[in-house]
Amino acid sequence: MSRSFISIILPYFNAKQTLARSIQSVLQQTLIDFELILINNNSTDNSLEIASHFATQDSRIQLLSENQQGVVFAANTGIKAASGKYIARMDADDVAHPERLERQLHHLESNPEISISATQVNYQTEHQELHDFSHFVDWNNELNSWGDIYQNRFVEFPLVNPTLMFRQSTFDSAGYLDEGDFPEDYEWFLRAIEKGHKIEKLPVRLLDWYDSSSRLTRTDRRYANEAFFAIKTNYLARHLLSLSQNKVWIWGAGKLGYKRSQLLLNHGVEIRGYIDIKKGKQLGNYPCVHFKDIELKSQPFIISYITNRDRRDEVRAFLDQKGYKEGLNYIIAG
Repeated sequence: MSRSFISIILPYFNAKQTLARSIQSVLQQTLIDFELILINNNSTDNSLEIASHFATQDSRIQLLSENQQGVVFAANTGIKAASGKYIARMDADDVAHPERLERQLHHLESNPEISISATQVNYQTEHQELHDFSHFVDWNNELNSWGDIYQNRFVEFPLVNPTLMFRQSTFDSAGYLDEGDFPEDYEWFLRAIEKGHKIEKLPVRLLDWYDSSSRLTRTDRRYANEAFFAIKTNYLARHLLSLSQNKVWIWGAGKLGYKRSQLLLNHGVEIRGYIDIKKGKQLGNYPCVHFKDIELKSQPFIISYITNRDRRDEVRAFLDQKGYKEGLNYIIAG
């Protein structure tokens, strides 16, 4: 196949219910200069037949297979085979809006300092019990600028993976996805930022993101909260040490905040004490101060492990009012 401008990487595993819809959304793009790489990851249903049918109808489709089970291996196989200057991700159960590729290509072409373009999403689910996830989607859709994405990188993953379009050169410096006991997309995101790559999100919804009870992010232990915090702590600690900030105060003296913050000790970061909303609280041998008593000279660097979204915003506002600067004197990591 001749070199295309954009390569779309779409791994699939037993996706017979949704694969055709996803492929059709790519083929209906307003931008037509692309290759669509479909990677079969040991499907046992008729997903391969569906992919093969489309491939016989459109020469832009390339069929690959990856026998090593897992989206990391399948995605890497597609990325390594890509011929495009730009690489876009898709999942087998999502739908790209017709102008997605065109708008993201323009975004990257017009902003050479940006390595990765993302978009907002429409959240789709037929399961009422999954609607709680819409709070995460609302938060994610609000973070569009590089500054907002960067400041929130240790809160949660502030991007939706199947919306991403990369410069192919990004993988030369950041490497490919790694397999491990952690969420691979979040780990790669933190690694890419550590390597100096900038990301922006178009403030428009260009993907329908379908959620189900069987989605990997709900069923695989690598996407559990503790796995996120473990990999987050690794990159957070390295960032702190790069700033020569190896002594920190932790805002959040509850059992969960204490447990998660203690992971920092394994990475050379010293915890000087804790900050809480309750006066007189004791936390082992650590000093614990009331939040109204903190001062920049006494608590020069704070990491907030508060996970409640409203309270997280209150912590930001309070610290800003006290003269703290986000990134310089405090980081939100809960």
